[in-house]
Amino acid sequence: RRFATASSHFVPMYCVDYLNHRARVRALDDDDAVCASRQILWHDMAVRMRDLARAQGGIYVKAGQHVAAQPVSPAPFRDVLKVLMDDSGARAFAEDAMTFEEEFGGVTIDEAFAEFHRVPIASASLAQVYRAKTFAGEDVAVKIQQRPVARFLKGDLATIEMFYSLLSALIPGLRFQWLADETRRHMSEELDFGAEAANAMKAAKMLSNEFSDDELHIPRVHRHLSSRRVLTMEWCQGDRIDDVDSLRRNGVDIGDVAGRVQKMFAKMTFVHGFVHVDPHPGNILVDRTGRVILLDHGVYRTLDEDLRMKWANVWLALIRSDDAALRNATASLGVNPDMSQFFKLILTLMPTQVIEDPLVKPNDAEQSTHTSTMDSLSPAGKRMVMRQILGVKVEDQSQLFEKLPRDLLLVLKANNLLRFINEQLGSPVNRFKFIAAAANEGLQTSSSASSSTDLSDVQTIKRGVFTR
Repeated sequence: RRFATASSHFVPMYCVDYLNHRARVRALDDDDAVCASRQILWHDMAVRMRDLARAQGGIYVKAGQHVAAQPVSPAPFRDVLKVLMDDSGARAFAEDAMTFEEEFGGVTIDEAFAEFHRVPIASASLAQVYRAKTFAGEDVAVKIQQRPVARFLKGDLATIEMFYSLLSALIPGLRFQWLADETRRHMSEELDFGAEAANAMKAAKMLSNEFSDDELHIPRVHRHLSSRRVLTMEWCQGDRIDDVDSLRRNGVDIGDVAGRVQKMFAKMTFVHGFVHVDPHPGNILVDRTGRVILLDHGVYRTLDEDLRMKWANVWLALIRSDDAALRNATASLGVNPDMSQFFKLILTLMPTQVIEDPLVKPNDAEQSTHTSTMDSLSPAGKRMVMRQILGVKVEDQSQLFEKLPRDLLLVLKANNLLRFINEQLGSPVNRFKFIAAAANEGLQTSSSASSSTDLSDVQTIKRGVFTR
């Protein structure tokens, strides 16, 4: 049934949307008209993906979110699919109560907690989060996995991969196969709450050497109340980092907070090689004292020493405007060095917004070319630079992303999110200062300084051990 539902949405992407696009452009010789038709194609396909995600839920929602978050995705995909970020309805509490009992050998929620609020405070595609109180009087957040997700995971992943591959073969320029591979890896990690707990403990220990608890806090894991499908962590109160009005009301130094967040992720990336790759504003809270609280440790990426050093060299060459060094650093990643200038834009801009945004009048683009930096160009001006100077097409973007080491794909996504956070705060800090400092430090470090987590703790979490 789920395969049939997926087919009813995927098949028309080629049989209707793409063939309509081909019919529109067959008689056209105007590049702008062809681009406009492609916009319609992308939009129609994105609507079908959105509707499929809403119909199937679970992994389809996560796949849609993943496409929306990728800088290589054309603008219509990002615009249409972004609604999936906050488009998950609440499920019946009885389902989650059943999951909890299964994980803890028949122990009920009422036996495990002194208080448990049965209305979730957050409901997402994979899990719901509840507020509770332990018998020790501690307030906690309890995350319980959605029951059907794991049940249908294998079949849903195979379906998505098959259709992504088919669409990539049928429609030139649409290359989502690499996204399917990354989605499979991403999902297997997010569905293991034991791994999320281990990530949180490892990150807390690793960063405690560089940030005091007054500066950065990672909620404590309650191991005896956590398992593969249930995660119980310390309850932490705070405002989203992009809620500037609340931060100002609390007298928080926004520049200090912004700098601390950028420094933290730069250290993770270039010094430790253990990176939280989903730093969207909802996962970073700031309390009344200005302390940063880092949430959602489901997906990390580990950069081995060789990759960490190569990535540091890419950034340092970019920051120093050393094009020869940038070509060499790009080539070291297995990417065509001729793409180094485009790679530079990926790290400083959202490239598909440049070449896939709705068209504007040519004279607007011409008027924008007098500006001296890429950041100050209008979308039309950026598009002109990309098209006329670099000649980069969507197909080229996809090929670059396919060649990059897999562990860097979500690190790139994290970079875009961090840039977005800094912009939302009014760009109070120069991100490159923190990146350069951490990259230089990383190159001077012979091995990763990341700390390890006691494996006995991880195994305890995965078994779901509960002590009355």
